[in-house]
Amino acid sequence: MENKQLLSKAAQLHYIQLISNRFLKNPRMALLFNKNKKSFQKNVFNAVNYCFRVALNNNGVYVAENKKTIVLFYEHQKLKKTFGDFCRYLNVVKGIPLTNIKKVLQHEKEVKKHKLKLDNYIYVWFIAQEEGYGSLEGLNEINKMLFRLSETNKLPILFETSDIRLLRFYKHVGFDVYKKLKNEEETIYFFADKQTLEKHKY
Repeated sequence: MENKQLLSKAAQLHYIQLISNRFLKNPRMALLFNKNKKSFQKNVFNAVNYCFRVALNNNGVYVAENKKTIVLFYEHQKLKKTFGDFCRYLNVVKGIPLTNIKKVLQHEKEVKKHKLKLDNYIYVWFIAQEEGYGSLEGLNEINKMLFRLSETNKLPILFETSDIRLLRFYKHVGFDVYKKLKNEEETIYFFADKQTLEKHKY
């Protein structure tokens, strides 16, 4: 996938912080890290930083023209990780309390089990918009970009979310829920583009 946007180091840091701030209240971050510890914000930042760097190295960072909305994504079969990515991942793991490890592994196993079984796809990791910015123009732009990539590369689009505020928007722009997974912390909604769901009869 070709999706190269040049971002300065300052801009990269800005967007990593933007995503981190928006995901501080995300139930998945609370599952990973102890939100009552002072290190919680740093741990969330480290997790987002890892994802951002991996996505950036795989041409999977796209910033909308409004400069307030961003998406991280990757193509499953072409995903490559560097030694630096491995080191950043270890940094994320260090922030997970030992008491949470078993729950995190079970959670990831469940999520993986319920994903559509496809050889290749575009996976959307994070979508975030600057807090207080109410316009949907950036989200619409990102949606169009993803569908262009999907059409060009003949690949479905998959993602999950636990943010119920965006369910209606995602359905409106061409996605639908094919699975719901509920646990103590959250309800995860598994999304795919409607064309893929029709093809696989979901």
